[in-house]
Amino acid sequence: MDDSRTAPHLGGDVASPPFPYLRDVPAARTKIEPLSAPLQSKRNSFILPRMAKKANQTVIARQLNLAPGTVSRALRHQPGIKPETRERILKLAAELGYSVKPRGKSTPSSDKSACYLGVLVQSPESALTHSRYLVSLSEAAANMNVTLIVHHVLFSECGSILNADKQPAAMRDGRVRGLVLVHRWPEDVVAELSQRFPCVSIVHFYPSQQIDLIDMDHRGGMNQLAEHLYDLGHRRIGFFGRCSEVSWSRARYAGYVEAMSKLELPVDPRWSIALPGESFDQRTLPGHAAEAAVEYARAGVTAWMATNEWAGQALVQAFRHAGLRVPEDVSVTGFDNSDVIRNPVIRLTSVGVSLTSIGTAAIRRLYGRLANPNDPWQSTLFRVELVLGDSTGRCLGHH
Repeated sequence: MDDSRTAPHLGGDVASPPFPYLRDVPAARTKIEPLSAPLQSKRNSFILPRMAKKANQTVIARQLNLAPGTVSRALRHQPGIKPETRERILKLAAELGYSVKPRGKSTPSSDKSACYLGVLVQSPESALTHSRYLVSLSEAAANMNVTLIVHHVLFSECGSILNADKQPAAMRDGRVRGLVLVHRWPEDVVAELSQRFPCVSIVHFYPSQQIDLIDMDHRGGMNQLAEHLYDLGHRRIGFFGRCSEVSWSRARYAGYVEAMSKLELPVDPRWSIALPGESFDQRTLPGHAAEAAVEYARAGVTAWMATNEWAGQALVQAFRHAGLRVPEDVSVTGFDNSDVIRNPVIRLTSVGVSLTSIGTAAIRRLYGRLANPNDPWQSTLFRVELVLGDSTGRCLGHH
């Protein structure tokens, strides 16, 4: 159902939406907090691992307020380091361009035959990347003696990657042997790339393309979130961010419908608020979507399951600017427990997966595809776990 027809009319001129955070911008698009930009070259690409001139372990230790020995052990992948501490160290090392040397000694001959894999990141217009993906991919590559060539492309310019003069040098001259695709790429671009290189996609599914997929359990995650809300007393639960263009949004919406059916709860099409694909690519929220969610929340939809973290944070902003308290008046959940928002307005209740596991699986699958190009195409699914935040509370009835 088209949400533009089912959303209630709240009155007022569309060009002057009633929420403060929607002012002074086009009514159909509102910018949300952008990501921090990673280290780049003039071609918007860089190599992980790579040594920056001024980056060293002492600098990393000082910035993170850690002992140099802790930093050294984490960078050398030694045991005894907490996973969250190791992730912080590897993330900062990647941002500074610090090289994590692969295990074992390299020789000139081995360098010449080194395995280069490309990582193509489709980046939102307002930001550049999901840094935790790059951390996990970099760590996996270091452990497997693989060099990654990481290249960022804005969604509006994705087609340019097919032009040799817009490609990283290693991809242009044939040293790159395979590609990892991060975030959503146009189907025609993926079709062309997969003819030239073995490809593995992270999270986004391309049903018409024969490429391997590393994904998370979208249905299982939505069921966990729905059961959590049900246990808190919520019986009217909406879905925010349904998008036919984005595979993981389709999968999560299907999980939402399945969970509602399992719990014998109503699925009202009006409570499913759609967003266009460009909302996710550009981190923008259409004003009519925010208005519809607010109106239905006031009408008695006491909880909303957002399709990802960004949509959840944007929804919380809309509720708060409309005078609704989260979670006292309405509860909101996210999905994937990611760091796409630099300064989140609230810590969302969500589900998460080990990105280190996803990064390692992507590199291994691509490495395996190179060794056995005739293997059947594979989809690897990782289970997610519930992560409680501050955005869900007990249902207190209609507002």
